[in-house]
Amino acid sequence: MKTIYIYVIFACVLGVSCEEYLNRPPQDSITDQEIRFSQNEMELYCNQFYPSLPGAAVGGYFTGPFFADYSSDNMIPNDYNYNARLSGSITVPQSGGGWSWGSIRGVNYFLNNYSSTEESWNITKQYVGEMYFFRAYFYFNMLKRFGDLPWYNEPLATNDSAQLYAERLPRNIVADSILNDLDKAIDYLPEFGRSAPQRLYQDVALAFKSRVALYEGTWEKYHQGTEFGVENADYDKYFEMSADASQRIMDSGNFSISEGDKESRNYWNLFNQSDLSGNNSVIFWKKFDRSEGLTHNATAILALEGGDCGVSKSLVDSYLCNDGMPISLSSLYKGDDSVMSLIQNRDPRLEQTIFVPGDPRKIMNGDTIVKFTLPDITQPGGTVNITGYHLFKGVNPDDSQHSGGSDVASITFRYGEVLLNYAEAKAELGSLTQSDLDLSINLLRRRVGMPSLNLSVGFSDPNWNFPGLSPLLNEVRRERRVELACEGFRFDDLMRWSADHLITRPSYGAKFSQFEGKSFNPPLENIPVSDDGYIFPYKDTPAEDGLPFDQSKNYLDPLPNLELVLNPNLVQNPGY
Repeated sequence: MKTIYIYVIFACVLGVSCEEYLNRPPQDSITDQEIRFSQNEMELYCNQFYPSLPGAAVGGYFTGPFFADYSSDNMIPNDYNYNARLSGSITVPQSGGGWSWGSIRGVNYFLNNYSSTEESWNITKQYVGEMYFFRAYFYFNMLKRFGDLPWYNEPLATNDSAQLYAERLPRNIVADSILNDLDKAIDYLPEFGRSAPQRLYQDVALAFKSRVALYEGTWEKYHQGTEFGVENADYDKYFEMSADASQRIMDSGNFSISEGDKESRNYWNLFNQSDLSGNNSVIFWKKFDRSEGLTHNATAILALEGGDCGVSKSLVDSYLCNDGMPISLSSLYKGDDSVMSLIQNRDPRLEQTIFVPGDPRKIMNGDTIVKFTLPDITQPGGTVNITGYHLFKGVNPDDSQHSGGSDVASITFRYGEVLLNYAEAKAELGSLTQSDLDLSINLLRRRVGMPSLNLSVGFSDPNWNFPGLSPLLNEVRRERRVELACEGFRFDDLMRWSADHLITRPSYGAKFSQFEGKSFNPPLENIPVSDDGYIFPYKDTPAEDGLPFDQSKNYLDPLPNLELVLNPNLVQNPGY
Protein backbone atom coordinates (compact mmCIF):
# COMPACT_ATOMS: atom_id res chain seq x y z
CA MET A 1 0.00 0.00 0.00
CA LYS A 2 2.91 2.32 0.84
CA THR A 3 4.32 1.68 -2.65
CA ILE A 4 1.06 2.76 -4.29
CA TYR A 5 1.05 6.03 -2.35
CA ILE A 6 4.62 6.74 -3.43
CA TYR A 7 3.73 6.23 -7.10
CA VAL A 8 0.70 8.52 -6.78
CA ILE A 9 2.72 11.29 -5.15
CA PHE A 10 5.46 10.90 -7.76
CA ALA A 11 2.91 11.30 -10.55
CA CYS A 12 1.50 14.44 -8.97
CA VAL A 13 4.96 15.90 -8.57
CA LEU A 14 5.53 15.41 -12.30
CA GLY A 15 2.52 17.62 -12.98
CA VAL A 16 0.08 14.81 -13.80
CA SER A 17 -3.16 15.18 -11.89
CA CYS A 18 -3.95 12.44 -9.36
CA GLU A 19 -7.32 11.98 -11.01
CA GLU A 20 -5.73 11.30 -14.39
CA TYR A 21 -3.33 8.83 -12.83
CA LEU A 22 -5.95 6.85 -10.97
CA ASN A 23 -8.13 6.63 -14.11
CA ARG A 24 -5.44 5.04 -16.22
CA PRO A 25 -6.21 1.62 -17.80
CA PRO A 26 -4.99 -1.40 -15.77
CA GLN A 27 -1.24 -1.87 -16.19
CA ASP A 28 -1.24 -5.66 -15.74
CA SER A 29 -3.61 -6.49 -18.64
CA ILE A 30 -4.30 -5.52 -22.24
CA THR A 31 -7.49 -3.50 -22.65
CA ASP A 32 -9.70 -3.21 -25.71
CA GLN A 33 -8.34 0.26 -26.33
CA GLU A 34 -4.70 -0.85 -26.31
CA ILE A 35 -4.81 -4.14 -28.21
CA ARG A 36 -2.84 -4.28 -31.45
CA PHE A 37 -3.44 -7.44 -33.53
CA SER A 38 -0.47 -8.50 -35.62
CA GLN A 39 -1.04 -10.97 -38.43
CA ASN A 40 0.31 -13.79 -36.28
CA GLU A 41 -1.91 -12.79 -33.36
CA MET A 42 -4.98 -12.61 -35.59
CA GLU A 43 -4.23 -16.09 -36.93
CA LEU A 44 -3.70 -17.53 -33.46
CA TYR A 45 -6.87 -15.88 -32.20
CA CYS A 46 -8.93 -17.36 -35.03
CA ASN A 47 -7.34 -20.79 -34.60
CA GLN A 48 -9.09 -21.32 -31.26
CA PHE A 49 -12.46 -21.68 -33.04
CA TYR A 50 -11.49 -24.27 -35.65
CA PRO A 51 -11.78 -27.26 -33.24
CA SER A 52 -15.47 -26.38 -32.87
CA LEU A 53 -16.15 -27.68 -36.38
CA PRO A 54 -17.50 -31.26 -36.38
CA GLY A 55 -15.19 -34.22 -36.70
CA ALA A 56 -13.33 -36.83 -34.72
CA ALA A 57 -11.89 -35.46 -31.48
CA VAL A 58 -8.12 -35.30 -31.03
CA GLY A 59 -7.12 -37.98 -28.54
CA GLY A 60 -10.75 -38.99 -28.05
CA TYR A 61 -13.11 -41.82 -28.88
CA PHE A 62 -15.87 -39.73 -30.42
CA THR A 63 -16.37 -41.11 -33.92
CA GLY A 64 -17.14 -37.78 -35.50
CA PRO A 65 -20.32 -37.81 -37.57
CA PHE A 66 -20.56 -41.56 -38.11
CA PHE A 67 -22.51 -42.38 -34.97
CA ALA A 68 -24.22 -38.97 -34.75
CA ASP A 69 -27.21 -40.39 -36.63
CA TYR A 70 -28.17 -42.42 -33.59
CA SER A 71 -30.11 -39.25 -32.84
CA SER A 72 -32.45 -40.10 -35.69
CA ASP A 73 -34.30 -42.94 -37.37
CA ASN A 74 -31.12 -43.97 -39.26
CA MET A 75 -29.48 -45.65 -36.28
CA ILE A 76 -30.57 -47.18 -33.00
CA PRO A 77 -28.45 -46.61 -29.89
CA ASN A 78 -28.14 -49.12 -27.06
CA ASP A 79 -29.88 -48.71 -23.70
CA TYR A 80 -32.44 -46.20 -24.91
CA ASN A 81 -29.64 -43.64 -25.22
CA TYR A 82 -31.33 -41.41 -27.79
CA ASN A 83 -31.05 -37.69 -28.07
CA ALA A 84 -33.10 -36.36 -25.14
CA ARG A 85 -35.44 -34.42 -27.39
CA LEU A 86 -36.26 -37.44 -29.54
CA SER A 87 -36.85 -39.64 -26.52
CA GLY A 88 -39.02 -37.07 -24.80
CA SER A 89 -36.78 -37.23 -21.73
CA ILE A 90 -35.43 -33.69 -21.83
CA THR A 91 -36.03 -31.62 -18.71
CA VAL A 92 -35.62 -27.93 -18.02
CA PRO A 93 -32.08 -27.44 -16.66
CA GLN A 94 -31.36 -25.11 -13.79
CA SER A 95 -28.42 -23.66 -15.69
CA GLY A 96 -26.30 -24.46 -18.74
CA GLY A 97 -28.25 -26.65 -21.14
CA GLY A 98 -26.44 -25.21 -24.16
CA TRP A 99 -27.50 -21.62 -23.48
CA SER A 100 -23.88 -20.48 -23.66
CA TRP A 101 -22.49 -17.35 -25.27
CA GLY A 102 -18.75 -17.71 -24.61
CA SER A 103 -17.76 -18.52 -28.19
CA ILE A 104 -19.93 -15.76 -29.64
CA ARG A 105 -18.47 -13.29 -27.15
CA GLY A 106 -14.98 -14.35 -28.21
CA VAL A 107 -15.81 -13.73 -31.87
CA ASN A 108 -17.42 -10.39 -31.09
CA TYR A 109 -14.32 -9.31 -29.17
CA PHE A 110 -12.24 -9.78 -32.31
CA LEU A 111 -14.77 -8.08 -34.59
CA ASN A 112 -14.87 -5.08 -32.28
CA ASN A 113 -11.08 -4.76 -32.00
CA TYR A 114 -9.45 -5.88 -35.24
CA SER A 115 -9.51 -2.31 -36.60
CA SER A 116 -6.66 -1.48 -34.24
CA THR A 117 -4.31 -3.68 -36.24
CA GLU A 118 -1.47 -2.08 -38.14
CA GLU A 119 -1.71 -4.72 -40.88
CA SER A 120 -3.15 -3.89 -44.29
CA TRP A 121 -6.76 -4.73 -45.13
CA ASN A 122 -5.58 -7.28 -47.68
CA ILE A 123 -4.05 -9.25 -44.79
CA THR A 124 -6.71 -8.51 -42.19
CA LYS A 125 -9.82 -9.35 -44.19
CA GLN A 126 -9.04 -13.10 -44.21
CA TYR A 127 -9.35 -13.22 -40.44
CA VAL A 128 -12.35 -10.90 -40.33
CA GLY A 129 -14.03 -13.25 -42.81
CA GLU A 130 -13.21 -16.23 -40.61
CA MET A 131 -14.74 -14.53 -37.59
CA TYR A 132 -17.95 -13.69 -39.45
CA PHE A 133 -18.11 -17.34 -40.52
CA PHE A 134 -17.67 -18.58 -36.95
CA ARG A 135 -20.22 -16.17 -35.52
CA ALA A 136 -22.68 -17.52 -38.10
CA TYR A 137 -21.67 -21.07 -37.21
CA PHE A 138 -22.15 -20.66 -33.46
CA TYR A 139 -25.39 -18.75 -33.88
CA PHE A 140 -26.79 -21.37 -36.26
CA ASN A 141 -26.15 -24.08 -33.69
CA MET A 142 -28.01 -21.99 -31.12
CA LEU A 143 -30.84 -21.28 -33.57
CA LYS A 144 -31.36 -24.99 -34.20
CA ARG A 145 -31.58 -25.68 -30.48
CA PHE A 146 -33.55 -22.72 -29.15
CA GLY A 147 -35.24 -20.91 -32.05
CA ASP A 148 -35.68 -17.24 -31.12
CA LEU A 149 -32.50 -15.66 -29.74
CA PRO A 150 -31.05 -12.33 -28.62
CA TRP A 151 -28.62 -11.01 -31.22
CA TYR A 152 -25.28 -9.90 -29.82
CA ASN A 153 -22.81 -8.21 -32.14
CA GLU A 154 -20.45 -6.90 -29.50
CA PRO A 155 -18.93 -8.48 -26.37
CA LEU A 156 -21.26 -8.71 -23.42
CA ALA A 157 -20.19 -6.48 -20.54
CA THR A 158 -21.19 -6.86 -16.89
CA ASN A 159 -22.16 -3.19 -16.73
CA ASP A 160 -24.22 -3.14 -19.93
CA SER A 161 -27.77 -3.61 -18.71
CA ALA A 162 -29.30 -3.26 -22.18
CA GLN A 163 -27.39 -6.29 -23.46
CA LEU A 164 -27.85 -8.38 -20.36
CA TYR A 165 -31.61 -7.95 -20.52
CA ALA A 166 -32.04 -8.32 -24.28
CA GLU A 167 -35.20 -9.98 -25.56
CA ARG A 168 -35.26 -12.93 -27.92
CA LEU A 169 -35.70 -11.87 -31.53
CA PRO A 170 -37.91 -13.94 -33.89
CA ARG A 171 -35.93 -16.76 -35.47
CA ASN A 172 -36.24 -15.40 -38.99
CA ILE A 173 -34.56 -12.15 -37.95
CA VAL A 174 -31.77 -14.18 -36.35
CA ALA A 175 -31.50 -16.31 -39.50
CA ASP A 176 -31.24 -13.16 -41.61
CA SER A 177 -28.42 -11.91 -39.38
CA ILE A 178 -26.61 -15.26 -39.69
CA LEU A 179 -26.90 -15.16 -43.47
CA ASN A 180 -25.72 -11.54 -43.48
CA ASP A 181 -22.62 -12.65 -41.55
CA LEU A 182 -22.04 -15.36 -44.13
CA ASP A 183 -22.34 -12.84 -46.95
CA LYS A 184 -19.57 -10.84 -45.29
CA ALA A 185 -17.50 -13.99 -44.88
CA ILE A 186 -17.99 -14.77 -48.58
CA ASP A 187 -16.83 -11.25 -49.47
CA TYR A 188 -13.76 -11.27 -47.22
CA LEU A 189 -12.48 -14.84 -47.43
CA PRO A 190 -10.01 -15.73 -50.20
CA GLU A 191 -11.14 -17.60 -53.26
CA PHE A 192 -10.53 -21.30 -53.88
CA GLY A 193 -6.83 -22.11 -54.07
CA ARG A 194 -5.71 -18.84 -52.47
CA SER A 195 -6.12 -19.68 -48.78
CA ALA A 196 -3.54 -21.34 -46.58
CA PRO A 197 -4.08 -25.09 -46.11
CA GLN A 198 -6.77 -25.96 -43.56
CA ARG A 199 -8.06 -22.39 -43.41
CA LEU A 200 -11.52 -21.23 -44.40
CA TYR A 201 -12.14 -19.86 -47.88
CA GLN A 202 -15.03 -18.49 -49.91
CA ASP A 203 -16.60 -21.78 -51.04
CA VAL A 204 -16.81 -23.04 -47.44
CA ALA A 205 -18.92 -20.04 -46.50
CA LEU A 206 -21.06 -20.54 -49.60
CA ALA A 207 -21.61 -24.20 -48.71
CA PHE A 208 -22.60 -23.23 -45.19
CA LYS A 209 -24.94 -20.55 -46.50
CA SER A 210 -26.68 -23.14 -48.67
CA ARG A 211 -27.15 -25.31 -45.57
CA VAL A 212 -28.40 -22.54 -43.27
CA ALA A 213 -30.84 -21.08 -45.80
CA LEU A 214 -32.31 -24.48 -46.67
CA TYR A 215 -32.74 -25.30 -42.98
CA GLU A 216 -34.55 -22.05 -42.20
CA GLY A 217 -36.73 -22.20 -45.32
CA THR A 218 -37.98 -25.71 -44.62
CA TRP A 219 -38.36 -25.02 -40.90
CA GLU A 220 -40.59 -22.04 -41.56
CA LYS A 221 -42.57 -23.85 -44.27
CA TYR A 222 -43.27 -27.08 -42.38
CA HIS A 223 -43.76 -25.51 -38.95
CA GLN A 224 -46.08 -22.75 -40.14
CA GLY A 225 -49.26 -22.54 -38.11
CA THR A 226 -47.57 -24.02 -35.03
CA GLU A 227 -45.95 -22.43 -32.02
CA PHE A 228 -42.58 -23.06 -33.68
CA GLY A 229 -43.45 -21.17 -36.84
CA VAL A 230 -42.84 -17.59 -37.92
CA GLU A 231 -45.47 -14.95 -38.47
CA ASN A 232 -45.82 -14.02 -42.16
CA ALA A 233 -43.10 -16.47 -43.08
CA ASP A 234 -41.29 -15.85 -46.37
CA TYR A 235 -39.64 -19.22 -46.77
CA ASP A 236 -39.17 -19.00 -50.52
CA LYS A 237 -36.52 -16.31 -50.08
CA TYR A 238 -34.44 -18.81 -48.11
CA PHE A 239 -34.86 -21.48 -50.77
CA GLU A 240 -33.66 -18.96 -53.33
CA MET A 241 -30.64 -18.10 -51.15
CA SER A 242 -29.79 -21.77 -50.74
CA ALA A 243 -30.10 -22.51 -54.43
CA ASP A 244 -28.09 -19.41 -55.39
CA ALA A 245 -25.25 -20.22 -52.96
CA SER A 246 -25.16 -23.80 -54.21
CA GLN A 247 -25.25 -22.61 -57.82
CA ARG A 248 -22.21 -20.41 -57.28
CA ILE A 249 -20.22 -23.41 -56.11
CA MET A 250 -21.53 -25.58 -58.93
CA ASP A 251 -20.66 -22.94 -61.53
CA SER A 252 -17.18 -22.36 -60.14
CA GLY A 253 -15.80 -25.61 -61.53
CA ASN A 254 -13.76 -26.08 -58.36
CA PHE A 255 -15.49 -29.33 -57.39
CA SER A 256 -16.77 -32.42 -59.11
CA ILE A 257 -18.18 -35.91 -58.59
CA SER A 258 -16.29 -38.61 -60.46
CA GLU A 259 -18.27 -41.30 -62.25
CA GLY A 260 -17.85 -44.85 -61.02
CA ASP A 261 -19.54 -48.17 -60.44
CA LYS A 262 -20.25 -50.70 -57.72
CA GLU A 263 -16.79 -52.25 -57.86
CA SER A 264 -14.87 -49.01 -57.49
CA ARG A 265 -16.14 -48.36 -53.94
CA ASN A 266 -15.32 -44.69 -54.45
CA TYR A 267 -18.24 -43.74 -52.19
CA TRP A 268 -16.87 -45.80 -49.27
CA ASN A 269 -13.29 -44.72 -49.93
CA LEU A 270 -14.24 -41.07 -49.56
CA PHE A 271 -14.61 -41.49 -45.79
CA ASN A 272 -11.43 -43.37 -44.83
CA GLN A 273 -8.61 -41.25 -46.25
CA SER A 274 -5.91 -39.40 -44.33
CA ASP A 275 -5.27 -36.78 -46.99
CA LEU A 276 -8.18 -35.23 -48.87
CA SER A 277 -6.29 -32.29 -50.33
CA GLY A 278 -6.58 -33.66 -53.87
CA ASN A 279 -10.19 -34.81 -53.62
CA ASN A 280 -12.43 -32.62 -55.77
CA SER A 281 -15.60 -33.67 -53.97
CA VAL A 282 -14.43 -32.38 -50.57
CA ILE A 283 -14.79 -28.67 -49.80
CA PHE A 284 -13.34 -28.57 -46.28
CA TRP A 285 -11.85 -31.20 -43.99
CA LYS A 286 -9.99 -31.66 -40.72
CA LYS A 287 -6.43 -32.87 -40.95
CA PHE A 288 -4.80 -35.08 -38.30
CA ASP A 289 -1.05 -35.54 -37.98
CA ARG A 290 0.77 -38.28 -36.08
CA SER A 291 4.03 -36.34 -36.07
CA GLU A 292 2.33 -33.60 -34.04
CA GLY A 293 0.34 -35.97 -31.83
CA LEU A 294 -2.93 -34.98 -33.50
CA THR A 295 -4.72 -38.33 -33.73
CA HIS A 296 -8.02 -39.89 -32.72
CA ASN A 297 -9.37 -43.34 -31.88
CA ALA A 298 -12.55 -43.24 -33.96
CA THR A 299 -11.18 -45.49 -36.72
CA ALA A 300 -10.49 -48.41 -34.39
CA ILE A 301 -13.97 -48.14 -32.89
CA LEU A 302 -15.64 -48.14 -36.28
CA ALA A 303 -13.61 -51.07 -37.60
CA LEU A 304 -13.36 -53.33 -34.57
CA GLU A 305 -16.37 -52.59 -32.36
CA GLY A 306 -20.14 -52.54 -32.71
CA GLY A 307 -20.30 -49.00 -31.45
CA ASP A 308 -23.09 -49.47 -28.88
CA CYS A 309 -25.65 -48.90 -31.65
CA GLY A 310 -26.65 -50.18 -35.07
CA VAL A 311 -28.01 -49.12 -38.44
CA SER A 312 -31.82 -49.28 -38.56
CA LYS A 313 -34.02 -51.37 -40.83
CA SER A 314 -35.73 -48.12 -41.79
CA LEU A 315 -32.54 -46.76 -43.33
CA VAL A 316 -31.65 -50.05 -45.01
CA ASP A 317 -35.11 -50.31 -46.58
CA SER A 318 -34.85 -46.81 -48.05
CA TYR A 319 -32.16 -47.80 -50.59
CA LEU A 320 -33.54 -48.35 -54.09
CA CYS A 321 -32.89 -51.38 -56.23
CA ASN A 322 -30.45 -50.88 -59.07
CA ASP A 323 -33.32 -50.48 -61.54
CA GLY A 324 -34.15 -47.21 -59.77
CA MET A 325 -37.28 -48.65 -58.13
CA PRO A 326 -38.04 -48.98 -54.39
CA ILE A 327 -38.04 -52.43 -52.77
CA SER A 328 -41.84 -52.26 -52.51
CA LEU A 329 -42.12 -52.26 -56.32
CA SER A 330 -38.97 -53.75 -57.84
CA SER A 331 -38.93 -57.35 -59.10
CA LEU A 332 -35.17 -57.33 -58.44
CA TYR A 333 -35.54 -57.17 -54.66
CA LYS A 334 -34.35 -60.44 -53.06
CA GLY A 335 -35.66 -59.88 -49.57
CA ASP A 336 -33.85 -59.52 -46.27
CA ASP A 337 -33.50 -63.11 -45.05
CA SER A 338 -29.75 -62.45 -45.02
CA VAL A 339 -27.42 -59.50 -45.54
CA MET A 340 -26.14 -61.13 -48.72
CA SER A 341 -29.62 -61.34 -50.23
CA LEU A 342 -30.42 -57.87 -48.94
CA ILE A 343 -27.67 -56.19 -50.96
CA GLN A 344 -28.33 -58.02 -54.22
CA ASN A 345 -29.48 -55.69 -56.99
CA ARG A 346 -29.49 -52.70 -54.62
CA ASP A 347 -28.00 -49.24 -54.71
CA PRO A 348 -24.26 -49.93 -54.18
CA ARG A 349 -24.16 -47.32 -51.44
CA LEU A 350 -25.98 -49.80 -49.20
CA GLU A 351 -23.14 -52.34 -49.14
CA GLN A 352 -20.68 -49.46 -48.81
CA THR A 353 -22.55 -48.27 -45.71
CA ILE A 354 -23.11 -51.55 -43.78
CA PHE A 355 -20.70 -54.44 -43.29
CA VAL A 356 -21.18 -57.43 -45.56
CA PRO A 357 -19.61 -60.86 -44.83
CA GLY A 358 -16.10 -60.86 -46.25
CA ASP A 359 -15.49 -57.12 -45.77
CA PRO A 360 -12.12 -56.41 -44.12
CA ARG A 361 -12.10 -55.35 -40.49
CA LYS A 362 -8.34 -55.49 -40.03
CA ILE A 363 -5.55 -55.43 -42.61
CA MET A 364 -1.91 -55.88 -41.63
CA ASN A 365 0.96 -55.47 -44.09
CA GLY A 366 -1.49 -55.70 -46.97
CA ASP A 367 -3.10 -58.94 -45.78
CA THR A 368 -6.67 -59.09 -44.45
CA ILE A 369 -6.31 -60.85 -41.10
CA VAL A 370 -9.82 -60.17 -39.76
CA LYS A 371 -12.89 -60.32 -42.01
CA PHE A 372 -16.43 -59.44 -41.11
CA THR A 373 -18.53 -62.56 -40.60
CA LEU A 374 -21.23 -61.74 -38.08
CA PRO A 375 -22.35 -58.54 -36.36
CA ASP A 376 -21.38 -58.01 -32.73
CA ILE A 377 -24.92 -58.50 -31.44
CA THR A 378 -23.83 -60.51 -28.38
CA GLN A 379 -20.97 -58.27 -27.25
CA PRO A 380 -21.12 -56.30 -23.97
CA GLY A 381 -22.31 -52.69 -23.87
CA GLY A 382 -20.03 -50.22 -25.59
CA THR A 383 -18.93 -52.77 -28.18
CA VAL A 384 -22.31 -54.23 -29.07
CA ASN A 385 -24.12 -53.87 -32.37
CA ILE A 386 -27.79 -53.98 -31.43
CA THR A 387 -29.50 -54.21 -34.84
CA GLY A 388 -27.50 -56.76 -36.85
CA TYR A 389 -26.68 -54.03 -39.39
CA HIS A 390 -23.10 -53.01 -38.68
CA LEU A 391 -21.79 -49.63 -39.90
CA PHE A 392 -19.06 -49.95 -42.57
CA LYS A 393 -19.01 -46.36 -43.76
CA GLY A 394 -16.03 -44.54 -42.27
CA VAL A 395 -14.03 -47.73 -41.65
CA ASN A 396 -10.35 -47.84 -42.51
CA PRO A 397 -9.31 -51.46 -41.88
CA ASP A 398 -5.55 -50.85 -42.00
CA ASP A 399 -3.96 -51.84 -38.69
CA SER A 400 -1.81 -48.72 -38.72
CA GLN A 401 -5.02 -46.76 -38.13
CA HIS A 402 -6.08 -48.86 -35.15
CA SER A 403 -3.10 -48.68 -32.81
CA GLY A 404 -1.25 -45.59 -31.73
CA GLY A 405 -3.98 -43.29 -32.94
CA SER A 406 -5.53 -42.66 -36.35
CA ASP A 407 -4.95 -39.81 -38.77
CA VAL A 408 -8.00 -40.49 -40.95
CA ALA A 409 -9.43 -37.11 -41.95
CA SER A 410 -12.85 -35.77 -40.96
CA ILE A 411 -14.97 -34.16 -43.67
CA THR A 412 -16.69 -30.92 -42.64
CA PHE A 413 -18.25 -29.84 -45.94
CA ARG A 414 -18.49 -31.87 -49.11
CA TYR A 415 -19.78 -31.17 -52.59
CA GLY A 416 -22.42 -33.90 -52.37
CA GLU A 417 -24.30 -31.98 -49.69
CA VAL A 418 -24.25 -28.82 -51.80
CA LEU A 419 -25.79 -30.71 -54.74
CA LEU A 420 -28.50 -32.11 -52.48
CA ASN A 421 -29.19 -28.67 -50.98
CA TYR A 422 -29.56 -27.28 -54.49
CA ALA A 423 -31.96 -29.99 -55.62
CA GLU A 424 -34.12 -29.71 -52.51
CA ALA A 425 -34.27 -25.91 -52.57
CA LYS A 426 -35.28 -25.91 -56.25
CA ALA A 427 -37.85 -28.64 -55.60
CA GLU A 428 -39.35 -26.60 -52.75
CA LEU A 429 -39.55 -23.60 -55.08
CA GLY A 430 -41.26 -25.75 -57.71
CA SER A 431 -38.59 -24.83 -60.25
CA LEU A 432 -36.51 -28.03 -60.32
CA THR A 433 -35.87 -29.16 -63.91
CA GLN A 434 -34.45 -32.32 -65.43
CA SER A 435 -31.30 -30.37 -66.19
CA ASP A 436 -31.07 -29.42 -62.49
CA LEU A 437 -31.39 -33.08 -61.53
CA ASP A 438 -28.69 -34.07 -64.00
CA LEU A 439 -26.35 -31.46 -62.50
CA SER A 440 -27.02 -32.52 -58.91
CA ILE A 441 -28.62 -35.77 -57.74
CA ASN A 442 -27.82 -37.67 -60.90
CA LEU A 443 -24.12 -36.89 -60.52
CA LEU A 444 -24.25 -38.67 -57.16
CA ARG A 445 -26.11 -41.61 -58.66
CA ARG A 446 -23.70 -41.96 -61.58
CA ARG A 447 -20.81 -42.21 -59.16
CA VAL A 448 -22.15 -45.59 -58.04
CA GLY A 449 -23.69 -46.68 -61.33
CA MET A 450 -27.32 -46.04 -60.39
CA PRO A 451 -29.91 -44.95 -62.99
CA SER A 452 -30.85 -41.29 -63.11
CA LEU A 453 -33.80 -39.78 -61.29
CA ASN A 454 -36.40 -38.46 -63.73
CA LEU A 455 -38.44 -35.36 -63.04
CA SER A 456 -41.66 -37.38 -63.36
CA VAL A 457 -40.28 -40.04 -60.94
CA GLY A 458 -42.35 -42.70 -62.73
CA PHE A 459 -43.66 -44.66 -59.75
CA SER A 460 -45.68 -44.31 -56.57
CA ASP A 461 -44.04 -45.91 -53.55
CA PRO A 462 -46.59 -47.02 -50.93
CA ASN A 463 -43.83 -46.66 -48.33
CA TRP A 464 -42.89 -43.05 -49.01
CA ASN A 465 -42.05 -41.29 -45.75
CA PHE A 466 -43.97 -38.18 -46.77
CA PRO A 467 -47.10 -39.33 -48.62
CA GLY A 468 -48.59 -35.84 -48.47
CA LEU A 469 -45.76 -34.40 -50.57
CA SER A 470 -45.06 -34.75 -54.27
CA PRO A 471 -43.29 -37.84 -55.63
CA LEU A 472 -40.36 -35.63 -56.61
CA LEU A 473 -39.86 -34.18 -53.12
CA ASN A 474 -40.09 -37.68 -51.64
CA GLU A 475 -37.34 -38.92 -53.94
CA VAL A 476 -35.16 -35.85 -53.35
CA ARG A 477 -35.45 -36.48 -49.61
CA ARG A 478 -34.75 -40.20 -50.10
CA GLU A 479 -31.60 -39.35 -52.03
CA ARG A 480 -30.46 -37.03 -49.24
CA ARG A 481 -31.03 -39.73 -46.64
CA VAL A 482 -29.06 -42.34 -48.61
CA GLU A 483 -26.17 -40.14 -49.72
CA LEU A 484 -25.64 -38.49 -46.33
CA ALA A 485 -26.45 -41.56 -44.20
CA CYS A 486 -24.61 -41.67 -40.87
CA GLU A 487 -22.92 -38.33 -41.40
CA GLY A 488 -24.92 -36.47 -38.74
CA PHE A 489 -27.50 -34.71 -40.95
CA ARG A 490 -30.61 -36.73 -40.24
CA PHE A 491 -31.58 -35.21 -36.87
CA ASP A 492 -31.61 -31.71 -38.35
CA ASP A 493 -33.59 -32.97 -41.33
CA LEU A 494 -36.25 -34.53 -39.11
CA MET A 495 -36.54 -31.32 -37.11
CA ARG A 496 -36.79 -28.94 -40.06
CA TRP A 497 -39.25 -31.17 -41.94
CA SER A 498 -41.50 -31.46 -38.86
CA ALA A 499 -41.20 -35.23 -39.23
CA ASP A 500 -42.30 -36.44 -35.79
CA HIS A 501 -44.26 -39.26 -37.47
CA LEU A 502 -40.90 -40.85 -38.38
CA ILE A 503 -39.63 -40.52 -34.83
CA THR A 504 -42.64 -42.01 -33.10
CA ARG A 505 -42.74 -45.29 -35.02
CA PRO A 506 -41.13 -48.54 -33.81
CA SER A 507 -37.45 -49.14 -34.59
CA TYR A 508 -36.25 -52.50 -35.94
CA GLY A 509 -33.04 -54.16 -37.03
CA ALA A 510 -32.16 -57.14 -39.21
CA LYS A 511 -34.16 -60.35 -39.57
CA PHE A 512 -33.14 -62.53 -36.62
CA SER A 513 -33.45 -65.96 -38.25
CA GLN A 514 -30.27 -65.42 -40.30
CA PHE A 515 -28.22 -65.53 -37.10
CA GLU A 516 -29.80 -68.59 -35.51
CA GLY A 517 -27.49 -71.60 -35.40
CA LYS A 518 -24.40 -69.43 -36.01
CA SER A 519 -21.44 -69.45 -33.66
CA PHE A 520 -21.31 -66.30 -31.54
CA ASN A 521 -18.93 -65.50 -28.68
CA PRO A 522 -20.57 -64.85 -26.25
CA PRO A 523 -23.36 -67.22 -27.31
CA LEU A 524 -26.51 -65.96 -29.00
CA GLU A 525 -29.22 -65.46 -26.40
CA ASN A 526 -31.69 -62.93 -25.04
CA ILE A 527 -31.90 -60.93 -28.27
CA PRO A 528 -35.29 -59.13 -28.36
CA VAL A 529 -37.25 -60.08 -31.48
CA SER A 530 -40.51 -58.68 -32.88
CA ASP A 531 -43.53 -60.82 -33.68
CA ASP A 532 -42.60 -60.75 -37.37
CA GLY A 533 -39.05 -61.88 -36.71
CA TYR A 534 -36.87 -58.73 -36.69
CA ILE A 535 -34.41 -57.68 -34.01
CA PHE A 536 -36.41 -55.31 -31.82
CA PRO A 537 -34.00 -53.47 -29.50
CA TYR A 538 -36.68 -51.56 -27.58
CA LYS A 539 -39.09 -54.43 -27.06
CA ASP A 540 -40.75 -54.19 -23.63
CA THR A 541 -39.40 -50.65 -23.09
CA PRO A 542 -41.18 -47.27 -23.14
CA ALA A 543 -40.01 -46.91 -26.77
CA GLU A 544 -41.55 -50.18 -27.98
CA ASP A 545 -44.20 -48.38 -30.02
CA GLY A 546 -41.85 -45.55 -31.02
CA LEU A 547 -39.95 -42.84 -29.24
CA PRO A 548 -42.19 -40.70 -27.00
CA PHE A 549 -41.31 -37.50 -28.83
CA ASP A 550 -43.65 -34.68 -27.81
CA GLN A 551 -44.40 -32.60 -30.90
CA SER A 552 -45.80 -29.81 -28.73
CA LYS A 553 -42.37 -29.02 -27.27
CA ASN A 554 -39.51 -31.30 -28.32
CA TYR A 555 -38.72 -29.51 -31.57
CA LEU A 556 -36.67 -27.09 -29.44
CA ASP A 557 -34.62 -27.22 -26.27
CA PRO A 558 -35.78 -25.44 -23.10
CA LEU A 559 -34.02 -22.38 -21.74
CA PRO A 560 -32.46 -22.92 -18.29
CA ASN A 561 -34.45 -21.67 -15.31
CA LEU A 562 -31.62 -19.50 -14.01
CA GLU A 563 -31.50 -17.49 -17.24
CA LEU A 564 -35.23 -16.80 -17.00
CA VAL A 565 -34.72 -15.48 -13.46
CA LEU A 566 -31.71 -13.34 -14.37
CA ASN A 567 -33.37 -11.91 -17.47
CA PRO A 568 -37.15 -11.49 -17.07
CA ASN A 569 -37.37 -10.45 -20.74
CA LEU A 570 -36.62 -14.02 -21.84
CA VAL A 571 -39.62 -16.27 -22.52
CA GLN A 572 -39.49 -20.07 -22.20
CA ASN A 573 -39.92 -22.24 -25.30
CA PRO A 574 -43.36 -23.83 -25.90
CA GLY A 575 -44.36 -26.76 -23.73
CA TYR A 576 -41.72 -26.47 -21.00
